[in-house]
Amino acid sequence: MKQWILPTLAATLLFLSGCTQQPTPTAEPQIDPTLPQVNVNGHLETMNSIAFEWKPLKDPRVEGYFVYRSNPQSNEKSLSRHAKVLSRFASHYTDTKLTPNTTYVYRFSAYNEKMQESSASKTFRVTTQPVLASVAFFDSIGNLPRMAKLIWRPHDDASVNAYILERQEVEKAEWIKVATIKNRLQAEYIDQGLEDNRVYKYRLRAVTFDGIQSTPSDLVKVVTKPLPKEVQNIQASTDQPRKITLNWEPALEKDIAYYNIYRSSTSGGGYDYYVKLNETRFVDEIDEDGKNYFYKITAVDKDGLEGPKQVTAIHGSTLDKPTTPTLLDAVVDNNAAVLSWKSNDSRTASYTVIKITKESWLNSTKKEITGIKSTTYTVGDLKPDTAYQFQVMAVDANNINSKPTKAVDVLFSTPNR
Repeated sequence: MKQWILPTLAATLLFLSGCTQQPTPTAEPQIDPTLPQVNVNGHLETMNSIAFEWKPLKDPRVEGYFVYRSNPQSNEKSLSRHAKVLSRFASHYTDTKLTPNTTYVYRFSAYNEKMQESSASKTFRVTTQPVLASVAFFDSIGNLPRMAKLIWRPHDDASVNAYILERQEVEKAEWIKVATIKNRLQAEYIDQGLEDNRVYKYRLRAVTFDGIQSTPSDLVKVVTKPLPKEVQNIQASTDQPRKITLNWEPALEKDIAYYNIYRSSTSGGGYDYYVKLNETRFVDEIDEDGKNYFYKITAVDKDGLEGPKQVTAIHGSTLDKPTTPTLLDAVVDNNAAVLSWKSNDSRTASYTVIKITKESWLNSTKKEITGIKSTTYTVGDLKPDTAYQFQVMAVDANNINSKPTKAVDVLFSTPNR
């Protein structure tokens, strides 16, 4: 290439913004051999443009210049008139929207007001530059929660003003555009909303100011962070008074932050979030005897990823009430009621007798006599002509009362004289 007079190609492109137009094709050029020939100094090429420079012709008969070019998209080897430079004082022409890494053939001629041409200039074979290579360094950071971090070294070509990031899933062949990242100096992107424990591939293309995309970068692979595993070996008590104690094995992952406990009153019911805790033991305080609950427990890591719930819930219950005794007899002896009953539960530690005194049709008083160790008891000081009811409850070592027996009516009447 001959010496280029203007300092930069960018200045050339700016200077030439209004100097040319598409020519009107002619069947055959009419040659005026007396017109001076165009002497091209040289050319510059980019990926999609080729610029030429020549010395302006001083001959006043010259009106402008014709540009001839071959068409690389066809098999034609002949050149055809491609553009018209409108002033003889012009000294540059830039051909744009070309295909990268493609050879074009050019020649130039001067024309007069009758559209007669000079002899053709020297013929030039010019190849546009190859497509820009992508960034030299492109890498990824994996094992992140539902995201992938991509990093790269900014492209050193000043014509780059953006990057296109593409993603491929391992099960699919197509590449999906993830984002256009503006600014050549930007050097990272975080792709969010990914699935847990999935493999993704990424590649990066640089994009120039005039929209040319580089070749793709090397591929990088990312594996997103897996969910914590299912909590194992959950134990729930069924024999504790008014509480259920849960125990389970610690999660295997090192970054577990806490555990979530879900509870339902039925095995097939909805499991509502119940409590969050950092330990592997939980005591569920329940102010009810014989209450059943079903539990599921999950592990949650420091990134907020929650492991799966168990398919089968763990059943726990508070200690049930002791079995109600069987009241055998209630007889009046003098001014006392003699009660006897049978125990129906080995858990029974003592008994409570309930004495109800009917003071009137509407009023009654109730008294509980506790700490009875035998299965008989005599209630003294009965008032004559007064109605009484008696019930018995079993009491276990945890002070849990059974349901009372059915009430037995006793009437202490005044003896006839």
